[in-house]
Amino acid sequence: MIKEKIVIFLRRLSEATPACLFVMAQGNLNVITLAHWETALRTGCITGSVMVCLSFIESKKWLHNRYSTGALTGLATTTSDFVAHPAAFSGEAIVTGLVAAVLCVLYSFVVKDK
Repeated sequence: MIKEKIVIFLRRLSEATPACLFVMAQGNLNVITLAHWETALRTGCITGSVMVCLSFIESKKWLHNRYSTGALTGLATTTSDFVAHPAAFSGEAIVTGLVAAVLCVLYSFVVKDK
């Protein structure tokens, strides 16, 4: 059970962090600084923690469907991004959530559960 929760946390971290980093930099990866990484990792950690908490209360059916997991990850990332830092542009948290949701769905096609 602990291994499953760690996997959930790390997968959501690996989806939310790059989404936040990319959107914060508005696609220009040359401007990324240590402060950007800190903010993106904070967003990713909050998202991962939220998804681990949801894994205790949500049914397994929801968390093993790539699209519902993508939607939940996107919603959690949007909320986490909004909480983690003030937006540089209007709607940044929403765009970050959408990118994280897409990454989550794409990631589910690449990585198969054993």
